[in-house]
Amino acid sequence: MNDDRGFNEELEFFLNDLDEMNYELTSSDDEEARRERRIEVRRRMVPFYSRRTDMYDEFFNDDQLYKTFRFDRASLQFIEGLINDKLERKLNGRKFLTPMQQILAALNFYATGTFQKEVGHVLRMSQSSVCRSVHDVSSALCSIAREWISFPENLNMVCLEFSEFAGFRGIIGAIDGCHIKIARPWVDEKIYVNRKNFHSINVQAICDANGRALSVYAKKPGSTNDAAMFVESIIGQRLARGDFSPFHLIGDSGYACTPYLLTPYAVPSNEPERRFNVAHKKSRCVIERFFGMVKRRFPALFFGIRMQPGRACRVIMACFILHNIALSRRQPDFDDDIAVNHFEEQDYDNQPDRQENLAQAALRLRRQGFEKRNRMTLNDFTR
Repeated sequence: MNDDRGFNEELEFFLNDLDEMNYELTSSDDEEARRERRIEVRRRMVPFYSRRTDMYDEFFNDDQLYKTFRFDRASLQFIEGLINDKLERKLNGRKFLTPMQQILAALNFYATGTFQKEVGHVLRMSQSSVCRSVHDVSSALCSIAREWISFPENLNMVCLEFSEFAGFRGIIGAIDGCHIKIARPWVDEKIYVNRKNFHSINVQAICDANGRALSVYAKKPGSTNDAAMFVESIIGQRLARGDFSPFHLIGDSGYACTPYLLTPYAVPSNEPERRFNVAHKKSRCVIERFFGMVKRRFPALFFGIRMQPGRACRVIMACFILHNIALSRRQPDFDDDIAVNHFEEQDYDNQPDRQENLAQAALRLRRQGFEKRNRMTLNDFTR
């Protein structure tokens, strides 16, 4: 209130000075002309940030709102309700952003992958304000990650949905890794260089048959391979403890075949094994579509995030959380022409050196995985 009073007094003082100055007014200027000039000066003196609230309601119709921020008006208000208390700023000055303005800035950044300055031009914000908004909104969304990314209590329903693809039983998720390009790190730069020779974060994701994220692990540098990342992840450790037994994930040959993660046959030798591979591929392709859906909705993940690893990881997690929110709100998918390029699969079954160096426990798990795969092939894919 004191700042507003001071601003009004300063404005009035400036307007009074204008009356005393020679503003090239002739003797024929009447009081109406003076009044109109005072109104014009007052309009120009109002800071641009005081009119930001009008943009959400007046500058975007429903179609423009959805294309610009990737959500409709009701869903934006829903997101605001989820993280509103984490974005409120208690400042004494007049220049502050409301939670909705911060959310719009972050969503526009996720939806374009462009420079923060360009986002500021759209929303009438400075680059520094956009930067703070992206960081704060991403952190706020990460704080509610467990509410939106988790395995459901009824795993049987997940299995039933997967079995409708190709009759593959017992699947509770498809797993894969995806590299998200980032800016060149200041610290430990070499470990972020992947096999394609660019800096990235290797993101491990598990999704269900409907393309909903069940687990996302976005912390490892690009030089980390998928198999090592899975072993170190919390979900990998839970599966190894038997928390989800007798169910299993499905993944490509970049992972070791275990009782809780089944991979295809490297070289199928008979018809049942070939049918197993066909059913495996039909069931696993949902994870490829999943990454495509997320990148189409938030192209920042496709074009790359110009941030250091710590902040980039939060942005990545925020996009996957928003993807699940979009599915729950029944937001339509985007049909942007974005090709999702995955790395070539690593055939660990045909790497003797790696197999010889595995620990005894890992070898035991692989034998059990092979046995389970063979049993499923015999029972489900032998006619």
